[in-house]
Amino acid sequence: MSAQVSKESIALMMPNRLGHYFRDEPEFMTRPDVPRFDVLSSLWALAMWIVEMPRRRAVLDELNALSEHELSDIGLSRTEVTRVFDPSFSAERNAERASLAYGRPAGV
Repeated sequence: MSAQVSKESIALMMPNRLGHYFRDEPEFMTRPDVPRFDVLSSLWALAMWIVEMPRRRAVLDELNALSEHELSDIGLSRTEVTRVFDPSFSAERNAERASLAYGRPAGV
């Protein structure tokens, strides 16, 4: 007895067991997200950067007006003040805080 069964009917009978059979078929393959250049989003980001600039300048002026002791109270040093708005700086700081909270050195 040799019955012909399609992949679709097998997949319906055993939905979680045969995913590896369909990986090479284009309709089942995932498509990678390709970043695209969008002029409007770039212009919007530039406009938002310009709008945020006075607020950032005010924060930097306030931080520069603080003494070394006041800066250390909030966990900053004079050299770190210029990096406050840098995303990598905040990521590093968050990693350091998490490592201190869990008692592990950063990067482990």
